[in-house]
Amino acid sequence: MKKQITFFLLLLVGVMGYSQGATVNTQILDCSKLKNIKAYNPDYPKKTFEIKGATQESYDNGVLQLVWSVKWVTDCQYEVTCTKKNVENQIEVGDRIVMDFVSIDGDCFTLKRTFFCKNFPEGDVDPGSTYCLVK
Repeated sequence: MKKQITFFLLLLVGVMGYSQGATVNTQILDCSKLKNIKAYNPDYPKKTFEIKGATQESYDNGVLQLVWSVKWVTDCQYEVTCTKKNVENQIEVGDRIVMDFVSIDGDCFTLKRTFFCKNFPEGDVDPGSTYCLVK
């Protein structure tokens, strides 16, 4: 009987420790405030993008560069496909980028971006770029 009680207590302590550890290590992001935004990269503050419903627009110094269609995959992941190109650069109409929100810190957030294009049909991953909301 003592062995059964000891086993039960060890099992209970193990389950409690595992569930607490999982809760501490799991970060739940609230991405709902990031569905219609205007943001910039602090390293390049003149480059901004704006998500408005099913469209994302990319600007450089206030000049529209690219237009993207937006498809939300989950609350914290969306995919953009280039639909219009106003400047000469590496992006082509039809290129896609999958955006994953990795972290949120106040008015700033980090995106992991995976580029899909002719040169990278399997995807090229940028592990993290930080952006902040334009106020």
